[in-house]
Amino acid sequence: MDNAAATLLNQVRQKRSEMDRFLASAQPRKRRLLNLVIIGGTLSAALTGAPAIGGATLTGWLTETFGLTSPAWQILCAAASVSSIAVTVATQLLKSNQVEQNVAIAQRGRAKLEVLEIGLASGTLDSGQATTEYMKCIEDVALIE
Repeated sequence: MDNAAATLLNQVRQKRSEMDRFLASAQPRKRRLLNLVIIGGTLSAALTGAPAIGGATLTGWLTETFGLTSPAWQILCAAASVSSIAVTVATQLLKSNQVEQNVAIAQRGRAKLEVLEIGLASGTLDSGQATTEYMKCIEDVALIE
């Protein structure tokens, strides 16, 4: 392997390592936000649905059973509002920070870098061709925050 190929291989490995670090933090964040949206939305629906379906009988029973000082329907609706706000914030964070899009870009970039690394290490790619592909990859992942 010539010096140019060795230098490029080192750069590819370094950029791949950066992509790995980005994905290690972004993927769990994406998963947490999506889980919050799913669980929070379901909880909000259940909390508002309970008094709607159970009516005064259910809310009266809840008030008595838990010794509440306020009617149970008020507490259920307040909890549903908090849950709904959390879902709205999580959804907006996903969209405004482009979490899903950035994760997808990083995954594609990491895969391209892996192909380049294998091609350079095995000698199936020459330095010129690999440099061109590396530069395209860098352009693709440059928008990731």
